Amino acid sequence: MTLIEDLRAAIGDAAVITDPAQFAPMLTDNRRRWHGQAACCALPASTDEVSRLMAVCTKHKALVFTQGGNTGNAAAATPVVADADVGRTVLVNTARMNRIEAIDRVNATAVVQSGVILKNLQDAAAEEGLLFPVSLAAEGTCTVGGTLSTNAGGVHVLRYGSMRAQCLGLEVVLPDGRVLSMLRSLRKDNTGYDLKHLFIGAEGTLGIITRAALAFAALPAARTVFVAAVDSLQAAEKLFETLSKNFSARLSAFELMHAATIAKVREQLPDIPVGFELNHPWYVLAEIRYDTTEESEATRPQIENLLAALFESDTVADAVIGQSETQNEALWRVRESIPSAHKKAGGNVKHDISVPRSSLVAFITECTAELGKRFSWIAPSIFGHFGDGNLHYNMGVKPGLDPRLCFTHEEAIHAVVYAYVQRFRGSVAAEHGVGRIKTGWLRVMRSPEEYEAMRSVKTLFDPENRLNPGVLFDS
Repeated sequence: MTLIEDLRAAIGDAAVITDPAQFAPMLTDNRRRWHGQAACCALPASTDEVSRLMAVCTKHKALVFTQGGNTGNAAAATPVVADADVGRTVLVNTARMNRIEAIDRVNATAVVQSGVILKNLQDAAAEEGLLFPVSLAAEGTCTVGGTLSTNAGGVHVLRYGSMRAQCLGLEVVLPDGRVLSMLRSLRKDNTGYDLKHLFIGAEGTLGIITRAALAFAALPAARTVFVAAVDSLQAAEKLFETLSKNFSARLSAFELMHAATIAKVREQLPDIPVGFELNHPWYVLAEIRYDTTEESEATRPQIENLLAALFESDTVADAVIGQSETQNEALWRVRESIPSAHKKAGGNVKHDISVPRSSLVAFITECTAELGKRFSWIAPSIFGHFGDGNLHYNMGVKPGLDPRLCFTHEEAIHAVVYAYVQRFRGSVAAEHGVGRIKTGWLRVMRSPEEYEAMRSVKTLFDPENRLNPGVLFDS
């Protein structure tokens, strides 16, 4: 029997699509820069079906690429293969694995299939009076499996941590079809190696995540959201230190936005109101969450007094505080619309980087100055999660120029940016992953010993390099 015939026998005729026109959107990455090919798209509905599917793929030595919502920014889920390998390439999409199997209110946990949409999990938690705290712009389409595979972070890592911090257990199908069951909902378990962490952030290169046990947090009773204008990065750093000192773990987000990024939202997305003037170079969106309404009522005057004192000391130039949940959402919408606005304007050269929080000011100042010297036409678009050291440090072109200009110099821009990241002992893949676009930089950023250790792990689980080949490693 052929590969397709065996797959259909394993998971059903309807679950194996062979007409490329029917799964064409899955063959192009989220940024529409990588285009893949596959003999078929397989849509399993359970761990057992994934196991049978992978056994078939082992028999036929098929290449397997796993995809959730296809929202990634590093092309890790795109089946880019040589023409000679298309006939043995299988794209596995987890859309049918979308069940929230159980929620334990006492343990504050859930067991879910990997194809569950993140927003659906958030809503299910809220219905139980709980919170799933990972929140990001793609939450309406990204999946639990995808966010685990990239160890996604989002805007609340400062308080809650990334997906790794929420994951208590996993069920994974290995390349040969064996099921590795680590689906425990325990907060303390020191019995040997904690193998689940090998698969979190592995970008689908070691196995296919099929189910996860995830932890919930307490649902906040209220929050304060404000946007503060600052005239320097040093002022933004001082504001962060002040808020951290005064509000500690209640500070759940601290987002930095260059004025040019907000101007792009106003220009490209006029239906999204920007409820403050753009008279300063930098803006910070901060959120403080409360466990009780009484805490909220007692703390809000403290925030207002603190901002007033910071205004008097010239740390904060202006501020807008949300007066209702509707206004809070409106302030957040401006921040979350920045990527869409730049995409609509023609895009830019993207960097998902992180450095120690104490190095952010120096990194931005020095790297931006160097880029300006080398490329007179360059226009920075800087925003991101100052509170956890992660920036979306993107570079476009000045007004009136063709946005495609930046892409003709993409590699040269990367070289400058990543050299500074390396100098400040940072990461070139803070939350989007390495995928297939930063494989060369992974080798540069890691020591030879660490890199070879990672290659050894890959070889141990996938000795024939059939699972997401070309992702993380060049070959």
